[in-house]
Amino acid sequence: MYHRTLHVALFGLDDGAGRAIRSVPCPDRFEVRFDAYSAFDADAFAASDIAILDLPELVHPGTFLPHVKTGLKIVLRATEIEAAQLDDADLAILHDIWLKPMPPMLVAFRFRKIIEDEKSLADLSLAQQYLDTAIDSIPELVWFKDARGSHLKVNSAFCKTVEKTKEQIEGRGHYYIWNITPEEYSQGEYVCLESEEQTMTARKTCLFDEQIKATHGMRQFKTYKSPLFDYDGSVMGTVGIAHDVTDLGNIETELEIFINSMPYAIIVLNTENSIININEKAEEYFGVKRRSVVDGDFDQWRRLVLGDAVVNSHDFSDSSFFTAVIGEREKTFEVNQRDIVDVFGNKTGQLRIYRDVTKERELEQRVLKSANTDYLTGLYNRRYLYERLSDHLGSPVTLVYLDLDDFKSINDDYGHQRGDRMLVETSSILVEAFPNDTCVRMGGDEFVVAIFGLQDVGSIEGRAHACLDAIRTRFAEDSAPGRTTGSMGIAADEGGILSIDELIRRSDEALYEAKRAGKSQCRIWTPSALAGSDGALFRTTQTGDFAKPLVDL
Repeated sequence: MYHRTLHVALFGLDDGAGRAIRSVPCPDRFEVRFDAYSAFDADAFAASDIAILDLPELVHPGTFLPHVKTGLKIVLRATEIEAAQLDDADLAILHDIWLKPMPPMLVAFRFRKIIEDEKSLADLSLAQQYLDTAIDSIPELVWFKDARGSHLKVNSAFCKTVEKTKEQIEGRGHYYIWNITPEEYSQGEYVCLESEEQTMTARKTCLFDEQIKATHGMRQFKTYKSPLFDYDGSVMGTVGIAHDVTDLGNIETELEIFINSMPYAIIVLNTENSIININEKAEEYFGVKRRSVVDGDFDQWRRLVLGDAVVNSHDFSDSSFFTAVIGEREKTFEVNQRDIVDVFGNKTGQLRIYRDVTKERELEQRVLKSANTDYLTGLYNRRYLYERLSDHLGSPVTLVYLDLDDFKSINDDYGHQRGDRMLVETSSILVEAFPNDTCVRMGGDEFVVAIFGLQDVGSIEGRAHACLDAIRTRFAEDSAPGRTTGSMGIAADEGGILSIDELIRRSDEALYEAKRAGKSQCRIWTPSALAGSDGALFRTTQTGDFAKPLVDL
């Protein structure tokens, strides 16, 4: 806070008047220093803040003291006759006249009023400094106007915007300050003068969107305007604070152009999970219009578009995929979501980006199918079999190995076209016999069926025989030249202890045991079970060796 020292010079005052003046208490933040002189002292007079003169030679101070510093208060003590002789030059430099004789009490009273005036002026100056410092520190435009629209006070930001000084602005009106004519104003979309009338009529703070023509083009402002009230409660003017949102508006326009140029659907949410913007691609993806979506609840909207089943079955994490029926078409989307945060790291909204990957997924599935299936038969290939077996290591697995008998001679005698047709038909018979299992073409005329989980070997053998019977019957009935049968070998790893290669080798050994036994047969390898085939009883040892037939049934 301020602290002020007042220098009071007393020229020619009697002791009673001097004591009365010194008896006046100092106001807060003030210190008063008194100096008494019996004769006039020019240096003391020039250094003082208050000078009280009671000298006969100074009865006409306007003549004797033609040069007085600004702010100096001069009090003249004079008789009524002397006061009557004062002219305009005298009165022009005097602050007060004390008529003699004056009681000490009245002297003290009049001096106290002078001190109180000094205190009021100091407080007013401080308040003025507060106001000027405050509004000049504000980056927004601030102005005070009277009821006629003249600018009483503006801040530095206002001056910078209009490129004029405070001296040029204060006391002038809208047209001069903004360099526009009344004709331009009437033809444009400017609302400044009208908004001030509305504010004074409403007698409360109002918010306006205003366009102003500045030196370097149009500017857009968000403006708060409040009425200023006089002592009697009447409105005497307005105070306005304007935030220049031109650059923000330009950024918003640029952002709108940017998101609409993106090849993905973009949805912007606020912290209340309401939709505040979507781009043109979102309209296209989901068959909606922006005006019908904005301000709506996002969860309700996506349930309407995607369906409850899709929303409930997906967590929609930072990056995920989902499939939904949009416009009677099944589409697959990749969705990414990111929080929108302010400079303090506080969440202010969320950005969701949807990418239509339907065609990519379809292509991916086709490529994956091509990589994992046999091009001729449509069955899975050797590569896929190894992947599936790798996924089930340590679990019970049974392999059924099928080989067409004497197939090479068919290719040699009747051509590959006939052979290919027989392979395709064999694959169909195999799938019919093992519809829930993994059917694989290993290459050439060799096929494998992988059966996962603990299964009854006898049941599998029964299906294997049915498959062999179907092959024998199908190609026996075929009127085309070249007939064949099939042989099968079964390897059952009930404990999941064999490696992939070992399990395939065991099934292959069982197959060739069937071929050595006369073809169109099935043989089983199992580490711990008895199995029968073609009316012969076989016993399998712990090492997996095939037993010889003990007796014919």
